[in-house]
Amino acid sequence: MFNSLSEKLGNIANKLRGAARVSEADLDATLREMRLALLEADVALPVTRHLMSEVRERALGAEVAKSLQPGQVIIKILNDALADLLGGQRRDLDLSKIPSVILLCGLQGAGKTTTAGKLARLLVSQGKKVALTSVDATRPAAREQLQILAGQVDVQYIAGEGHNAAAMARSAVKQAGRDGHHVLILDTAGRQVVDDELMNEIRDVATAVDATERLLVLDAMTGQTALQIAEQFHSAVNMSGCILTKTDADVRGGAALSVAHSTGVPIRYVGTGEKIDAFELFDPQRMAGRILGQGDVVGLVEKIQSSVDHEQAEKAAVRMNKGQFDLNDFAEQLGQMQNMGGMAGMLKMMPGMNLPQEAMDQIDDKPVKRMQAMVYSMTAKERKYPKLMNGSRKRRIAMGSGTSVPELNRMLKQFMQMQRMMKKMKGGKGKRMLAQMMGKFGGGGGMPPGMPRM
Repeated sequence: MFNSLSEKLGNIANKLRGAARVSEADLDATLREMRLALLEADVALPVTRHLMSEVRERALGAEVAKSLQPGQVIIKILNDALADLLGGQRRDLDLSKIPSVILLCGLQGAGKTTTAGKLARLLVSQGKKVALTSVDATRPAAREQLQILAGQVDVQYIAGEGHNAAAMARSAVKQAGRDGHHVLILDTAGRQVVDDELMNEIRDVATAVDATERLLVLDAMTGQTALQIAEQFHSAVNMSGCILTKTDADVRGGAALSVAHSTGVPIRYVGTGEKIDAFELFDPQRMAGRILGQGDVVGLVEKIQSSVDHEQAEKAAVRMNKGQFDLNDFAEQLGQMQNMGGMAGMLKMMPGMNLPQEAMDQIDDKPVKRMQAMVYSMTAKERKYPKLMNGSRKRRIAMGSGTSVPELNRMLKQFMQMQRMMKKMKGGKGKRMLAQMMGKFGGGGGMPPGMPRM
């Protein structure tokens, strides 16, 4: 969602890096470029004016005038101002009560029910005992959908009793307390548009259960309408935060960035895809860095920690230390990279990787998936002893994986190169191995097809 804005602001930031001198005229020209980039990204005009005013006021101060690298200082000022616009410091959920009730509300189609399942999964991974309930008294299908999601993320679904939403909510909270749940996520009814009936119902539910968190689920694809929706819900229920869904869509994300500043309702989480694990905590400081092309190393580390099977990783490390590396290990490494968002997803989070969007779009993970398919089409013995493969075996593997024999030969060659490097590591030659690896990758000789050459 932020790709276009990130590319433009990142290019502007690159012009400033290392600048020995930034005059007031240079600053005004830079701010004009930034203003245009923000408006093109659908950021609300008052928000754009506020951001530019903040940056200009800070940049004209003595801290820039006395700096040996004024360009870097201005980037830091822009980063801080953008983080403030996005909500300032990250705020964790208030889960001090037992059970703590998280109320989810929003319009129909925004993704409330799916978001309830994603949030439950995330909280369970943090050691919380979570339950789900729906108080949509008019749509039984919505309750059934949430019950299915509860089964998928392995949490209890509580069916509240009562003839209206408030009564169902009170019943579910009592049941959650008896069952010892830390958190009850409460999915409310939605409408196609905001109306008095919807607002009154949500207000009654929030009052009935004394919700510790009231989160508005917003569809990032609604553009400037998202601001109006946020303002209407906030005035009725006093929201404590919002969750942006469908941020993986190819849309301008500026309106979403305007929500926190315009309404005072901070973004707490973002949905980044359709899968149940495509859900991230929103950190304004780190998001500002990513938008400016400075990467997000902390986010990358967290993604690695959540995506990698640590027990398998330890076993793989022991094997590699012994100089053992077969095609099973190779396929596992490829799979873990896919779990972390593929090559493009990882590059976006690495500092200094300010590739244009056209280049990012050309990064194709399909070759990686094809390599995985080749390995999975082999027998266990062939994976362990790839030298066994003759012409007939290769034809069988290529046919089974939907690839060709030349592709299989290229993949085996790349695997053999990695295997030789792992064996060198066994002998304590890690530094020389790394130098050789960088030399191969720098020349493009060792990269899988479809990977970018840096």
